Amino acid sequence: MSVLPGHPAELTSRAADLVSSAEVILDVIQELRGIVADDEGKAVQALYEQNEEISSQLERIHPRYKGTADAISEYAIALTTAHEDAHRAQDDLDEALLAQGRADRALEDLNDQVNAADDPAPSLTDQVPGAQRAADQALAAVGAARDRIDAARDAMNEAAETAIRRIDAAIDATNEGFWDGVGEFFSDIGDFLAGIGEWIGDFLEGVVNLLKKIADTIAAILGALVVLLLIVAIGALFGTIGLIIGAIIAGVLAAFLIWSVLSDVLKETPTVSETDPYADAKEKTPPDPSLATVLDGTHEVDSLGGETDSVVKITKVLGPDGWYYTVTLPSTQEWLSRLEDKGAVNDLDSNLALMLTPALQTQYERAVLDAMAQAGIGPDDPVMLVGFSQGGIMAGHLAAYNSDYNWQAVVASGAPIDHMPIPGDIDVVSVQHNGDPVPRLDAVAGDFDSVEHGSNWTSIRVDPPEPNPVLGVDVGAHNASDYSTTLENHIAQVQSDHPDLANFFNDNGYVDTSYYHWTE
Repeated sequence: MSVLPGHPAELTSRAADLVSSAEVILDVIQELRGIVADDEGKAVQALYEQNEEISSQLERIHPRYKGTADAISEYAIALTTAHEDAHRAQDDLDEALLAQGRADRALEDLNDQVNAADDPAPSLTDQVPGAQRAADQALAAVGAARDRIDAARDAMNEAAETAIRRIDAAIDATNEGFWDGVGEFFSDIGDFLAGIGEWIGDFLEGVVNLLKKIADTIAAILGALVVLLLIVAIGALFGTIGLIIGAIIAGVLAAFLIWSVLSDVLKETPTVSETDPYADAKEKTPPDPSLATVLDGTHEVDSLGGETDSVVKITKVLGPDGWYYTVTLPSTQEWLSRLEDKGAVNDLDSNLALMLTPALQTQYERAVLDAMAQAGIGPDDPVMLVGFSQGGIMAGHLAAYNSDYNWQAVVASGAPIDHMPIPGDIDVVSVQHNGDPVPRLDAVAGDFDSVEHGSNWTSIRVDPPEPNPVLGVDVGAHNASDYSTTLENHIAQVQSDHPDLANFFNDNGYVDTSYYHWTE
C-alpha cells in the first residue's frame, strides 16, 4: 500500500503524452502553414486561408496546452520523488519501531530486575542508563522517520500547489482581456447587423422571385385564355351551333386544365428515397458523363423510371474549388394521368402546372428539391441542371424561380424555356430541333425567335440528325437520343461559349453518381 496518495508512474506516462501532444500541435501548425499562399488555384487558395485560420487557433491554445503539460510533468517528477522519500522513510520507520520495541522491553526488564533485588549489584544498575539511552534513540528514530514522511507529504502538496499555479498562469496568459471582450462585443454587433442585412437581402430576393412567378403565371393563364377564346371565336364563324360547340370545347378544356393543375399542386410531396438501379450484376453501370454526352443521362432516367416511377440522377465531382453537382431530370412519361395514374409525377398534370402556374410548386419540383437535400447538396454548392422536354422545363423553372441553391448552369433539350426569366449569371445551353413543336409551346408569350438573351445563353436550333417530316411536322424531332447527338455535334461551340461547364466533369478525379426515385 502506498504511503502517499497518487500514482506517479501513471501520471508520468500521462504527462509524457501531454508533452508529446503539445509538440504535435506545433508540427501540425508548421505543416498547415506549409501550403503556398500565392498558389493560383482557387482550391489551394481556399485551403490555405482555412489552414491559416486553423493554425491561428492552434497557436492560441498551444501555450495553454504546453504550460499545462510542463506543469504536470514537473509535478509528476516531484510526486515520484516524494513517494520514493516516503517509502524509504516508511521502511526506516518500520525498523525504528521494531528497535524501539526491543529497547523499551530491554529497559523494562532491567528496571524490573533492579526493583526486585534488595541490594542490586552495581553491574546491574550500571546497565540502566545505557538501556534508557537506547530506548530514547529508538524513539528519536521513530520520530525522525515520521517527520520524513510528513516532509514528503508536504513536498507533494507544495508541488501540487505549484503545478496548479502554473496551469492557472498558462490559462490566464491566453485568456481574453477586457478590451478583447469589448472587441468581441462589437464584432458580434457587426455580425448581427450583417445577418440582418443578409436576411433582408434574402427576403427581398424571395419577394422578387415570387413576383416573377406570379407575373409569369398570369401571363401563362392569359395565354391559355386567349387560346380558349380563339376556339370560341372559330366556332362562332359557323353560326350559333358552332359558337355553342366552341364554348363547350373551351369550357371542357378549361375544366381539364384547372383539374389537372390542382390535382398535382394540392397533393402531398411524395416520399423520396435513394435507389441503386444497377444493383444487378448483369446490368452495366453507364460511364461517367462528359459535357458532350451529358444529355445521355436524360434518356437514362426516363428508361429507369417509366410510367410508374420518377428517377433523378445526381452526379458529384471534385472540381477546382470544391464539389460540383449535376442533376439530371426526367421528361414526361405518363400522358394519361387523368384517366389512369400509374405513379410517375413527371406526368401531364405536372407538365401543365409547370407551364401555366409557375407560382405553385408541383409534386415534381418538391420531390426534386428533396432528392437534392438527401444528396447533401448545400446552398452554396455549384449545381448544373440537365433535362429533356419536361425535364428541361423543370431545369429552367428551378433556375428562374428558385433561389435555394447555387444554380450555375442549365442544359436543356426540346424544352420551351426561352421566355423563362433565368438570371444572366447562369450558363444556359438550349438545344432545339427544327420541326419540334415542344420548344415552341411558350410562343403564346411572344415570338421566341426574337427573344434576346445575353452572352450566358447559347441556343442551338438545327435540323435533327435524321429528319422525318410528316405533314410538315418532323415526327422524330422530339427525341432524347437525337438531342444528345446534336449537342455532341456542336460541343466545340458550347465549350467555347461556356468554358466553366468543364468544372462539372472530372475524368481523372473523384466522381460519385447516385439515383433517387419516388412515386405518387
